[in-house]
Amino acid sequence: MAQATQVVTIQNNDIVQFENDINKALLDLSDYLIIDIKYNTLYIGEQTVIHSALIIYK
Repeated sequence: MAQATQVVTIQNNDIVQFENDINKALLDLSDYLIIDIKYNTLYIGEQTVIHSALIIYK
């Protein structure tokens, strides 16, 4: 029976911390097959930026 696909979502408004969070998640998932990583950047007004990533693995 095939293992179900799972996801991890990472969000942060600080780009450096966002990248660190992604690197940590990828290390934590090193025993899994990473299927895809989707990135998104949301701009709210002139001051607020939210970076998000969806890591799809099984």
